[in-house]
Amino acid sequence: MLQGIFKNLSLENLGQEAAAQKGDDDEDAYVQVTTGDGKVVNVHTQKFEDMMQAVQLLHTFCTMMEGGYFDAIQDTAKVLLPILSAQDDMNMLCDEVRGTALQVWALMIKSARLGAQERGMPNTLARELLSSGLQAAFQQLKGEDTEQLQEVASGISECIKNVGEGVLGGAEINDLTGKVFGLLDESLKRTEKLLTDAAKTKQEAAALPQELADDEDEEQDPAEAEDQLRRNYEEILGAMMKVSPKEFQPAMQPCTERIKQWLSHKQTKVVGLYLACDMIEHLKELSEPAWPTFMPALFEGILDSDPDVRTAAAYAINLAAPLAAFAQAAPDAFRRIAQHVSGAKPKKRDDKGKVAVDNAIAALLSLAKEKGQLCPPEINAWDMVLARLPLKDDEDEAKKVHEKVVDLVLAQDQGLLGANNANLAKVLSILAEIYKQENIISKENDEKILNVFKMLPANILQGAAASFTQKQQKKIEKMLSGS
Repeated sequence: MLQGIFKNLSLENLGQEAAAQKGDDDEDAYVQVTTGDGKVVNVHTQKFEDMMQAVQLLHTFCTMMEGGYFDAIQDTAKVLLPILSAQDDMNMLCDEVRGTALQVWALMIKSARLGAQERGMPNTLARELLSSGLQAAFQQLKGEDTEQLQEVASGISECIKNVGEGVLGGAEINDLTGKVFGLLDESLKRTEKLLTDAAKTKQEAAALPQELADDEDEEQDPAEAEDQLRRNYEEILGAMMKVSPKEFQPAMQPCTERIKQWLSHKQTKVVGLYLACDMIEHLKELSEPAWPTFMPALFEGILDSDPDVRTAAAYAINLAAPLAAFAQAAPDAFRRIAQHVSGAKPKKRDDKGKVAVDNAIAALLSLAKEKGQLCPPEINAWDMVLARLPLKDDEDEAKKVHEKVVDLVLAQDQGLLGANNANLAKVLSILAEIYKQENIISKENDEKILNVFKMLPANILQGAAASFTQKQQKKIEKMLSGS
């Protein structure tokens, strides 16, 4: 099977393949590309489809086999590397498959790491794959196709995450950090130009007669794609922190300086907050020296007018809540998050506003769980959280929050369940609501929810039944009957 896949992905025989196919279709079925040896050949568009199908098959193999794919990794790498490295005219052929090929490369790094562990071997192959993969991928970050840059940046993050601990050293981290900062600066320059051009276009439109101006299509924010690209670049820094927290320490100071710089400008505030989030999440206590730089901005951001800022700030509080050093700031965090959650509900079409609220509820849950004894007496954090569950708008955060709730129920946490289990009926209605909703709860937690209902004495379940909707009652009945 692999030999056929490799043949479809090979860039070495384009000329022969093109010659064999030529004459069967009209000229529109071909595109001109330049091969690695400089020859210009006509390639049938079917080649694009064959390459995509082949790389998708490799993705499936690596995903399902993990360490079992170890013995095929080197042969696969020889075929994929030219696709990741292709430049100039060859990009036309490779763009369609490069993103998926980079995902496969990241999965191969994971397969190499797991396969080496299973065989009692050093993690050498994964290290080699990471080095060659990063070299090829960074070469693709020189263009201005923002969507393509986003895809490559995400692939780089996955490659780093999959390599495992102990691979990236301090020198490599410093080098990669410098490259990422350079890419971020380039993105900011493009954004500045986009905003300048947009302002000029708006000014010109304002000078048009009203009837012509009304016909102008309302365009999307020209800088929005660059904003997301900067987020993707920042995630590369977070990936390095995750796999090498101690080795990342020399890069802490330049990151802290960048955060200080970015937080002072509207255009970069969000990426600065997410860099702070990654420092808190992955470096934990090691991030504390940087807290004076970004904590004040985090607390201000909880109530910011920009929903993206509110989301990032709430997420940071969520991550910081378990850390011992956050105890001093916890009461103020409770007050600000509670104020956010208690505010006016976002409008129906305000998707970003709804995501921000979900993250605020997640933060309040973490604070109640980790620092409940520091909650100001005027705030009933658990009641506020339960009144707003289940979460539905930020699906990734919803899964994390719902998993916490299920685990707290199984642990019979009295904060969640309340004195004399006063909150039990409400909690059970939430569990019934999220059961088998795969977009907001994992299958593993579905099993936990089922166990919760099976363990309940019949009289307690009957006593809580009055709080269930008819739909929830039917779900519980089906759940317990095994249908």
